[in-house]
Amino acid sequence: MLGRVSLVRLWFGSARPRFCLATFALITVMLLMYAGAIQASLSLGPGGNFPRFRDVFLYALSHDDLSSLLVSLILLVLLGPYQERCWGTVALLALSILTMIFLPFVYTLVLFVGGGEASRICGYSAVQLALVTAQCRQTTQRRLMRCLPVWFLPWLFLLVGLLLLPGTPALLHFCAICIGYTYHHPFIGTLQELEEARPFDFLPSWLYVPTSARFRLPTFATSQRSLPQFLMMEESVALPEAELLEQEMLRAGILASLQNAPEVGPDTKVEVPKSSVSSLRLQQLEKMGFPTEKAVVALAASKQLDGAISLLIEDSIGEQAVVVSKGKMLPLQST
Repeated sequence: MLGRVSLVRLWFGSARPRFCLATFALITVMLLMYAGAIQASLSLGPGGNFPRFRDVFLYALSHDDLSSLLVSLILLVLLGPYQERCWGTVALLALSILTMIFLPFVYTLVLFVGGGEASRICGYSAVQLALVTAQCRQTTQRRLMRCLPVWFLPWLFLLVGLLLLPGTPALLHFCAICIGYTYHHPFIGTLQELEEARPFDFLPSWLYVPTSARFRLPTFATSQRSLPQFLMMEESVALPEAELLEQEMLRAGILASLQNAPEVGPDTKVEVPKSSVSSLRLQQLEKMGFPTEKAVVALAASKQLDGAISLLIEDSIGEQAVVVSKGKMLPLQST
């Protein structure tokens, strides 16, 4: 039962019901191509065959054997929904298509420069590895199991891929990691702006992840509208009350991020002033659809926008911290 609930939350998110359309579409096309025995591959490098038009667009979605298909499906089911909630449906599709286009060119160039032989490629594992690399590039300060840096994760996937997919060239996955490192924040932010064209307006709003319900990368442009918000933020930082509340915010953050801490009693309450967090970041979380009270506690706990979003998505905000606004206590509301 808990496994089903976790799977539903993975695909729809905990803030509001949003279906991961891009991930579902990729999985569906892969299964239909494998069931219909539609083969598409590219022979790259010195002596390779001239690619057919169909192969150029379908090689990444075609799989020769069941094992490679299962690896691609497992990676999409586990990582695709999270990536789509972080970047949005439009940005995830754009990143996937761009990787499918540029990966053969980069791999061919490496083969010609290195004097390698012609190699046949197909499957989605290399494309997914590039997306994982781009995602890890944005969270370089986090660690896996409190010991391994996040940047090591793509290289760990590369080593595992050598064992699970012995037929896939290791050099192809290496090129995919290099492409993933080129997807920096401003570039992904530009792809996210493609959603302003509203390509999914003909679909119900719950069927894809729009701008208002996903994590927008911090690539803000200074404009006349946003300038007063930045000034407000600077003024709030300069206030002496913020320094006096540092210890209180730290304690509130610990209580908020650890729901089941054994040392925290049921009657232990910590007040978190609403004015102690950045008003700009709070407005961003409110636009994403998160409740104001929980957004305040999440910002007090993490001090960073991405950390607050992670706490809210994982529903890690406990009930020990309460929000105080102008002398009034605002109890946390469950989403």
